[in-house]
Amino acid sequence: MRTDQKIRLNMYLSVRNYGNLNEAVAKNIPKFASSFVNLQNIIAEIQLIGEMQGVNKTGLAIDKNKLKKKLIALALKNSNKVAILAKLNNNDTLLKEIRFTESDLVKLPGVTLKEQVQIIYDRVETNIGNLAEQGITPDTQKMFLETITAFNNALATPRTGIAEKRKATQKLPVLFDTADAEIEIMDLAAGSAKGEYPDFFNGYKTSRKLIETSSGSLALKATARELTNGEPLSDVKFIFIHEVSEAAGSKGNVQIVKKTSKKGNFQVKSMEPGTYKVEVSKQGYKKKEVSVSIADGERSELIVEMEKV
Repeated sequence: MRTDQKIRLNMYLSVRNYGNLNEAVAKNIPKFASSFVNLQNIIAEIQLIGEMQGVNKTGLAIDKNKLKKKLIALALKNSNKVAILAKLNNNDTLLKEIRFTESDLVKLPGVTLKEQVQIIYDRVETNIGNLAEQGITPDTQKMFLETITAFNNALATPRTGIAEKRKATQKLPVLFDTADAEIEIMDLAAGSAKGEYPDFFNGYKTSRKLIETSSGSLALKATARELTNGEPLSDVKFIFIHEVSEAAGSKGNVQIVKKTSKKGNFQVKSMEPGTYKVEVSKQGYKKKEVSVSIADGERSELIVEMEKV
């Protein structure tokens, strides 16, 4: 999950918690209640995908290696016991089928190892009545089979996990867009009920803020557009001037200079809280001067429409 998605999820959770705490009011606002239920279902899906993305592939490999070592140890133990029986009965065919060294088994690919070990299990099962004095019982066979099954399942897990994780990750943008659509309906519904439930509206508005979740989260997203058609503009220069009071001991105004990308925007991860004067310019367009406020722990958004000269 990307940083911006984590920030949005954090906001959804804040809205969910506020709605649950104020359920008595929320359920009385037309359209708000139904979108709120939808939002909670979407949050659950997003969180489930987040858990899937967090699965440690290295951990899966470690578990498979542990199972492989356990399986080889059991296979050798049972192979040796069947070998003793085969020699006592001069059964060369049985001996050839189940006689392996540890080196032989370690070198085998996973699928081939499972097949060879299965042969050992089957031969033990066939001769189990003659192996009781060597400690082979239905219980030891059960443990042997469970280990074979666990190892076989582990062989498919990483590939299956990667495929499922890829599908889930591809679904995330759709879920976030759907959640945003539900939030927009809730915004309108809460706004329409502002006169009747002013305290609820103010609390909801606070819960809707995009809160920074970590030091790497965004402080500002800025976008430049063409005034007449709304198309994004690249190479638009933004100069942010932090108007720090001299009384606070500042050595001078702090400036940040950025340019928009081909998509017409840019992001700033870290900015001091306060008000910034912003000088915006691009060749062939009229210069503009706007302002933006940056609050501690919140992401601000600045959209500037540029007019041709």
